[in-house]
Parts: sequence; structure tokens; C-alpha cells
Amino acid sequence: MRFLVVSLFIVLASGCAVVKQPAEPLAMPAKPLLKSQTYQLKYETEHASPKVKSVQLPAHNIKKNQTVRVIVDRASVTDTLVSQISQALNDKQLKVTTTDNSDYTLAIHQVDLEFIDDAKYILAQPQKPYSLFSKVAQQFPSQQCANILAQVSMRLTHKASGDVVWFAKSSIDSASFHREPLIYSFTEEKKITNELEVVAFIHKHNTEQARLKRAELENEVTAPAYKTITKLSRLTKLNGPCTRTEISALTPMMQFYLSSILIDKIKVQ
Repeated sequence: MRFLVVSLFIVLASGCAVVKQPAEPLAMPAKPLLKSQTYQLKYETEHASPKVKSVQLPAHNIKKNQTVRVIVDRASVTDTLVSQISQALNDKQLKVTTTDNSDYTLAIHQVDLEFIDDAKYILAQPQKPYSLFSKVAQQFPSQQCANILAQVSMRLTHKASGDVVWFAKSSIDSASFHREPLIYSFTEEKKITNELEVVAFIHKHNTEQARLKRAELENEVTAPAYKTITKLSRLTKLNGPCTRTEISALTPMMQFYLSSILIDKIKVQ
């Protein structure tokens, strides 16, 4: 009996010895550190001073505390702009009135806005150019932005005599008015290009059959290394009006600016 037990143990031990042991599962390789860095680009354009023409005739002396009625029936003028013009006249120590017996009438003849040729903004060289700057400069050397020309003209008339005592006109384009540079940003980032390939390789070689087969190989199977490429993101605008909507939003301020310049030209004694 004892002999049978010993014999059975030897047979079982021999059977276990011939069973193939599968290779260890392949581990997923560690991913490389994917760094990213953000850079800025500044674009600038030439600016022009507002064009201003102002002529005051000597027929009547405009004096402090004389009254002025603002007439806007010849141009499309907002209530806000009328209020701003009235305040500018008050600052010149002229009294704004709505009655017909004023000393003078100030007629707003023109408040025009029109889109003109786009303003071209040129990429500015940074003080400390980074390694990618020359590459980006070739891809994005300039930017085109909408541009509006604003024009305002006025005429001051002596009410009693009907004599024109002052007339003036001013204009400016939106790029020269806001004078802001365009600031864009972009990101340089590394991306893995073969992640699916690596995952598929690991999965393929970790099946039971593949592990048994790998156990018979003399050399270990190694997962492929991750491959990376460097990509640049699209430009994102951070500062400065450029689209038609953004430029159009400047027009109330442009009209006020031009009107203030003209009112300031009136000589009051």
C-alpha cells in the first residue's frame, strides 16, 4: 500500500513538471512626459492722426454764456451723441438750449460710418525671440482686420443774421482710433502618435496562447516604444478688436471722439 502511494506521488510530480508555464504578462510601457508651452504673438499696424479742418469766421464773436441749439435733422445722430455734444458745448461755457430763440444753432451735417479696406497688422519681432518664432512668422506673418472710417461735420450759425460763423469736419479710421495691438497665443505640445498600436501589441501578446508561445522563445518580447510629434495649435486672439462686430462696437466712441475734437476748436471769448 505504501508503495502505491509513493508511486502515485511520483507520477503526479512528473506530470506537473512537464506542464508548460506561460510567460509573465507584458506590462504597459510608461508614457513619456508630454510637455506643452504657450507663446504669444503681437501684431501692429500704422496709425494716423485724425484729419481735422476747422474754420471760424470773424463776422460774430462767440462769447461765454451765449446759447446754442443743437440741430440734428440732417444726420442720423443718437441721443447719446447729442448729450455728449451738449456736454462738450457746456465745457466751452456755452449754454445748450432747446428753444428757438438761441444765439446760435449748431447743425450736425454729417455723422458717417463706412467699412473701408481692411487694416493690415504685421507681426512684431519680440525682444527675445523664442526658437519657434521664425517658423510661426513664416506661417502667420500678418493679420487682416476690418476697418471703419468715421466722419463728422458741423456748422455753427448766428441765429439772428443767418451768418455761418464756424464750420468743421473730422475723420479717423478705427485702426488709428483704438491703437491696440493684436495679441494672439498658440500652444506647442507633444502628442503620442502610436498609442493604439502599443495597446494592441500588449493585448495581442498577453492572451493565454501568446504567453505560452512566448515562454518557448529565447529572447523576451518587448513592447514598441511610444512615438511622439510636436504640434502647434491654432492661433487664439487674446486682445484687440478685429472682426466686423468688434470694430462696429467702437463707432459710438469714435463719433464722440471726433465731435469733441471739433467742439474744442470753437474759439469762445
